[in-house]
Amino acid sequence: MITVAIVDDNKSETEALTSFLKQYGDECGEKLEITAFKSGFDFLDGYKAVYDVVFMDIEMPEMDGMSAARRLRQFDGDIAIIFVTNIAKYAIAGYEVGALDYFLKPPRYPDIKLRMEIIRKRKQLNDYSVIIPFQGGVKRLSVREIVYVESRAHLITFHTETDEFVYRGATLKQLENELTAHGFYRCNSCYIVNLRYCTGITDNMVTVNGEELQISRARKTGFVQALMRALGG
Repeated sequence: MITVAIVDDNKSETEALTSFLKQYGDECGEKLEITAFKSGFDFLDGYKAVYDVVFMDIEMPEMDGMSAARRLRQFDGDIAIIFVTNIAKYAIAGYEVGALDYFLKPPRYPDIKLRMEIIRKRKQLNDYSVIIPFQGGVKRLSVREIVYVESRAHLITFHTETDEFVYRGATLKQLENELTAHGFYRCNSCYIVNLRYCTGITDNMVTVNGEELQISRARKTGFVQALMRALGG
């Protein structure tokens, strides 16, 4: 299922976009859960990070779409933002908030289909899981749950926000090959980090979910470039 938010003060345009989204879901056999909001305030009030994508109107009274997107990024770094506007130059500024794309009003089905195909493929990547065998059973971890992977004393440890899971069945290099396509990057010989959890770089250290991990000199340029791409920069 793909969860979609529409933030637009124009009822007829919201209805048109909703109709196109439902058409896309019917064509590709994908279930879509669509929620519409009349303003950025309504969307952000009590916000929970449950949406895969938001179609954000830029020109709205009280709080414009760009301001709403800046506030949104304080709560949710993963959601795909697609701006909807009458004037292209406004949407171009959206890349400062890591917007995925934009399209001009009025919405057309080919515009919606193209962007939803990107969202669908992106979600498939994010829904990827790693199977970790341990004594007595196995643990399935979604890549979204993994903060970073650590290699110490020939043991691999998967760190999540709440737990650690030790894995003896692969090398860090094998996991690097597997996880790079899912938003991870190896910052030194011991760590592969989930770029979604990176909040800053100071000198040769990256902050990952509140922890500081070292970036090797040889990997720093590639790491910074990968992080910028992940942030939409």
